[in-house]
Amino acid sequence: MIRTLIFGAIAGYVGKKLYDEGKLTSFKDDLVKRVDTLKADYAADRPAPSRPAPSGTVVTPASPPVGATATH
Repeated sequence: MIRTLIFGAIAGYVGKKLYDEGKLTSFKDDLVKRVDTLKADYAADRPAPSRPAPSGTVVTPASPPVGATATH
């Protein structure tokens, strides 16, 4: 547990130094660009719904919840 705390403190210190020096900006920009590309690809691959889903539909579970008892 002590090793985890020490490692976390070191990672936080180094991360803060890198952030303050602006060295993480290009990394963040690259991640944002990749996420935007994946979102666009996902939206393009996803088929359009043929009809809207009915509103107010109630779905019951196939099996009773854990701890429920039978009433009959």
